[in-house]
Amino acid sequence: MALVTGAGAAVADAKLAELDDTIQGDVITDKNAAYEERKQIWNGYFQKNPGAIVRVVGASDVIKVVNFARDNDIELAIKGGGHCFAGTGTVEGGLVLDTSRLRGIWVDPASRRLVVQPGLDQGDVDAETMSFGLAVTGSQESYIGIGGLTLGGGLGWLARYRGLLVDNLICADIVLANGELRRASANDDTDLFWAIRGGGGNFGVATRFEFNLHPQGDCMAGLLAFPIDQTVDVARRLDEFNQSAPDELTTSFAFLTAPNGAPAVGLGFVHAAPDESTEDLVEQMRGLGKNPLLDHCGLMPYVAVQRMLDENTVAGHRYYPRSFLLPELRDEPLQILADGFVNAPSERSLVGGGLMGGVMSKIPPEGTPFLHREGYLTSILTSWTDPAKDDEAVEWTEKVYAELLPYTTGAVYANHLGADSAERINDAYGSNYERLARLKAVYDPDNFFHTNNNIPPAAG
Repeated sequence: MALVTGAGAAVADAKLAELDDTIQGDVITDKNAAYEERKQIWNGYFQKNPGAIVRVVGASDVIKVVNFARDNDIELAIKGGGHCFAGTGTVEGGLVLDTSRLRGIWVDPASRRLVVQPGLDQGDVDAETMSFGLAVTGSQESYIGIGGLTLGGGLGWLARYRGLLVDNLICADIVLANGELRRASANDDTDLFWAIRGGGGNFGVATRFEFNLHPQGDCMAGLLAFPIDQTVDVARRLDEFNQSAPDELTTSFAFLTAPNGAPAVGLGFVHAAPDESTEDLVEQMRGLGKNPLLDHCGLMPYVAVQRMLDENTVAGHRYYPRSFLLPELRDEPLQILADGFVNAPSERSLVGGGLMGGVMSKIPPEGTPFLHREGYLTSILTSWTDPAKDDEAVEWTEKVYAELLPYTTGAVYANHLGADSAERINDAYGSNYERLARLKAVYDPDNFFHTNNNIPPAAG
């Protein structure tokens, strides 16, 4: 393969041509026609210019790239789907290890097992598994990369019914910082297996996952919306309704602009196993508000459910998130969110949250690094396109978040950390953080994998 020169400062003196000769994949630099496309990440707010991008095609390539970056003291970032609130899939001037060509997927319908590589996104996985009437819980959007999603936890529409993605993980192949390929499972390298089920990309580069699959048919799903001045009453009723909601049902709330142009409070839901009682549940949800501005409910294929929210965001736009857990839907925080939405600096900004609990809450707190499994995972995701509006967008987000903070649990989902990653990483793991830091010192004592939602290794 011919190497096109023009690498950034951090890799300019490294022997990139030598690396290119030893791998099966491609080394892409800023003189290559593919560079501009390959450097892109989902969150344009964190866009950077790596010195080189290496598109690997197998575990041996991953090992060679890790060894190359480590031996040449080059900062390394790992990119899968490129969708990360905190923009961790890139690095300024350093090396990006791009796993997007690792796209193998194998379904065994008899044993209900899935083997998948990290270059696929949720939609790819759903299309293959649902061909056999099977599914594994994942994200709530089809464009999320399966690799980063898994390592951070994997919270989707089926989590209350089937558990998190990490709860369904059987084993994974991980390339460590020393270049060693390890199999992590309940029987192989159990400490590593525990750490990767929510600890993010701190412990190595995943090249293969194996999951349990579950039977899955059509879902009852929909979106209801009511005038925004009903927010407090609707939220209170929704919270009461959720106290007896079956595990098969996941509900969410969000603020949106109704078809008539009016601001509204919306209720989304997915019932993953509809039966004769489901229509009654839908009617109860319809009754949570008055004078609906939107009522769109019905049976839907699971693959369509997974695409319901895809158009809410646009790759390349600028995003500034703040995410948190609400223990319940109280009047004060919901009114703050409603007022914040009305005054958002961009009409594409997203404000909302979803119900956790159910089957996922039956895992003991120390069972995986993913500790926080109850309450409402809520996010403010400010979205805009003009860099000149960066300060305005950040200021609005931080103002709303500061008002909400007294009503939160203080916890956060690791995959939803943003610019606050360094200051809140402990909040993501709570009582599990110390064990993660100790294991980081075992598997990556020099913190080689640090361009992530980073857990520094515990001091010796």
